[in-house]
Amino acid sequence: MGEIRNFCRYPIRLRIGAAEGAGLKVILYGIPYGDWNAMLADVEFWRSLRIVSEVSRIPAIPFLVRRHSRDTVLIPMKSAHAARAPRGSVGLVADAWSLQVLDNKRNFQTFIEDNGLAAYCPASFRCPEDARFPCIVKRLDLSGSVGVVVATSRHHLDEVLRSPVFAGRPHVLQALVPGDIEFASFAVCDGGRILWNWTFASTMAGHSVIKTEDNDKDRETVDLPPAVQRQLEAILAPLAYRGPCIFNFKLTDDGTVQLFEINPRFGGSLLQQSQIKRLREAMGCILSRAVTNGVAPIASATVAPSVAH
Repeated sequence: MGEIRNFCRYPIRLRIGAAEGAGLKVILYGIPYGDWNAMLADVEFWRSLRIVSEVSRIPAIPFLVRRHSRDTVLIPMKSAHAARAPRGSVGLVADAWSLQVLDNKRNFQTFIEDNGLAAYCPASFRCPEDARFPCIVKRLDLSGSVGVVVATSRHHLDEVLRSPVFAGRPHVLQALVPGDIEFASFAVCDGGRILWNWTFASTMAGHSVIKTEDNDKDRETVDLPPAVQRQLEAILAPLAYRGPCIFNFKLTDDGTVQLFEINPRFGGSLLQQSQIKRLREAMGCILSRAVTNGVAPIASATVAPSVAH
């Protein structure tokens, strides 16, 4: 309810007036996280892109989307909204298979193994008997570093799995990746290629500290090395992924990516006033694909290959 109230505090339709060309109509599809609304409803932000004539902010209800046309670009706010994107709309939007893989930790692990990409991710343990310590225990149904614990021994792991947070809940066991620097890369992609990115490095207080919203304060913007970008694109390639996403990863001493997850959506840090320049770049990248006819109509979101064994 809080997100709905915040959404309704801001204008639903923004009249911009494009400075260049005939102008694009942008549909922001779905109710975003509460603190995103101010930026997304800022007329001056959209005017600064120069090619936008109108912005509509609507809930993720397909019949609210007006007739499809090449001058209207649909941008889902969350991955759940991308899954409900109306067929035939124009937009740089992840397809159903990509969402099915990336939105479920177990599906993602299966995808990694089936595509020979295990070198780019922490080792996964099938059961407690296989685990090497310290290891990471992750709930499958939570996000934002909630339900992530470092288990230091088999005895400690058994205690964690018996705790109210984990007892009877789906989870995975992964190797702990040492290192006190964790990277987050906010990206816009098409066909499995990274078109734009903003990457920052967070320095943690120790090699085994799990990054959370509370301790992720020591950030520094960094360039994404070409070799690292190629590794991330190798992971995206089997999906031919398109749309915004967030990579969370560490690097080994030899520069190998150890990817924790890919979130198929915009990242909240990008929607803050302090990052307006980078948000303009990301949105401009998405819209420029439409201007150059680089964005194909969204296919049906109802059929996806199964990735679960």
